[in-house]
Amino acid sequence: MKNIKFLALFLIISTNTFAISYQISQTNNSSETQKRPTKPPAKKDQQEPIPSLRVVQEELSQAEKDFEIAKKMFNPWYGGPLITGSGATLPQGLINVQPYIYYAVNYAAYDGNRKSNSIKNITEINPKLNLAVGITDRIDIGILIDWLHVKRGLESSNHFADTTIGLDIGIIKETPFIPGLKFTLSESFPTGKYEKFNPTKAAVESSGSGSYETSFALTTSKVVWWSLLHPMVFRFSVNYTIPTKVNVSGFNSYGGGFGTRGTITPGNEFFLSFGYEFSVYQKFVLAIDLAYEYQNKSTFKGTNGTILGLLAPVGARSKDVLSLAPAIEYNFSENLSLISGAWFSLRGRNTANFATGIITLTYTF
Repeated sequence: MKNIKFLALFLIISTNTFAISYQISQTNNSSETQKRPTKPPAKKDQQEPIPSLRVVQEELSQAEKDFEIAKKMFNPWYGGPLITGSGATLPQGLINVQPYIYYAVNYAAYDGNRKSNSIKNITEINPKLNLAVGITDRIDIGILIDWLHVKRGLESSNHFADTTIGLDIGIIKETPFIPGLKFTLSESFPTGKYEKFNPTKAAVESSGSGSYETSFALTTSKVVWWSLLHPMVFRFSVNYTIPTKVNVSGFNSYGGGFGTRGTITPGNEFFLSFGYEFSVYQKFVLAIDLAYEYQNKSTFKGTNGTILGLLAPVGARSKDVLSLAPAIEYNFSENLSLISGAWFSLRGRNTANFATGIITLTYTF
């Protein structure tokens, strides 16, 4: 009985204490409310809904996936495909050195109907050296030096090829949304052998055109991130070349024979190429070029000369060729790349059917 009395007393005291505390709390809240300006109650349609646990879990999972992808992303390195250049110029003060070795086999010739006819193999070993320096951040200048070894059966020759000097001018600098674009003006000088061939070696003596050739080119390129783990580069270039007339004598790069003497007007040339690079990872890149070349006919005025008592042909009909160049790039660093691949004809007219192996090292410092 005593215990029940103590319990009832405890309940009465607790209830009174809670009531007093609640009254004090309400009085304080009422006082603060009077001091603050009143706000209209929020409308139900303005209240943000509380996301469900499922939605929160999905957002967390996506954030984790994005974080894992971000950890695997990298700054891509590119040495360039074999044929199509970059739309960017070399930054001021930097120098690029790029030696090449071409090994080509002309194993057939396309006729005027695009039929490939077998010929005795003509092999060419062609080391090249390209040097470039950045004058400003938008202008660079370069030189391409060629040496050519040609062999057919037991006959062979070794000569310098034509030398080219080029000036690149940056028009648009690449941004995350805009491709880079540059204009190139180049001049080819006739440092190769183009006339007065040894009649017994005429098929392998040619290493130049004999013409001063002025070229104009526009090149664009863009890095795209369609795949965050495998960025890629698209490149496109269009080139137009205007050669000067050439005085020739004897056996020459345009035909000829004994007693040939006159002037060749070489045909203008149009060259179009599309390049693509795919980053497998930062150091390893797959690349490919698709190229098309067209040259107008080359005409001759003068004395044709003779071969075996017959009138010697001089000049050339118009020609074109479609070719492909797949390659593999290995980038040792951002500034040093090794590129190796093949370049071969797919279809042509009045030109050689060829297959070429190419290896090049490019270093910028």
